[in-house]
Amino acid sequence: MKRNRIMATLAFAIGVAGIFIAAPARAQFGGGTQIVFDPQMFARQFEQLQEETATVTNLAQQLQYMIKNTTGGGAGVWQSNQNLLTNLGNLINEQEGLSYTVQGLSQQFQQLYPGYNTATTAGVQSPQASVETTLNTLNGALASAQAQAEDFQAEQAVLQNLELKNQTAVGRLQAIQVGNEIALAQVQQIQMLRQLVMATMNSQNVAAANQVNNQTQSNLEAQAFFSAPASPGTPDAFQTAPSPPQP
Repeated sequence: MKRNRIMATLAFAIGVAGIFIAAPARAQFGGGTQIVFDPQMFARQFEQLQEETATVTNLAQQLQYMIKNTTGGGAGVWQSNQNLLTNLGNLINEQEGLSYTVQGLSQQFQQLYPGYNTATTAGVQSPQASVETTLNTLNGALASAQAQAEDFQAEQAVLQNLELKNQTAVGRLQAIQVGNEIALAQVQQIQMLRQLVMATMNSQNVAAANQVNNQTQSNLEAQAFFSAPASPGTPDAFQTAPSPPQP
């Protein structure tokens, strides 16, 4: 619509300019020819031409602003880090620990720590295996944190690219796109933080479960020892010792 206004204004300006270019009007009086010149008319036409020229200039500037504000180019910086998040979650499992990413986590937890259910102890792992799994889980959590730290350099490059696009945005659309890219990067950082919290909670729970399991096993062994019947021929430790013979 604004473009049509510009074209109409330009056509009018060209028509006004044609008046100045056209030959002056001539009048005949008694067979002679006389040039008619009206200075006021030309002054009004010149003033009107200046106003129309200013209007065309303003409309051209508005059109340039519209082009800039509708020009994209600030998108595409953000990239999905789904593979990184998946790998971070699998690092604990790769270290042969008990990870939150494995299938059947609840069943493996019960088998690994029989103290979770004192009534069922068949088919569980040995205490040594439970200790090794706990240590592997802690090691996997450290490896996950280390992998996040190694990605800092790549994240810094992305932030520098976003800053450059923010400084060189030529229009409203590019500025909006840069803002959207920054918002996506923030959400991505929140996901990384959540993964780190999950890895920390994973390792803390496994370490606490191993401690509780060891205490439960010790209590069960003590109960079994004191409640076991005495073997035949074994003197009762709680019976009164026979009195020595009297002289």
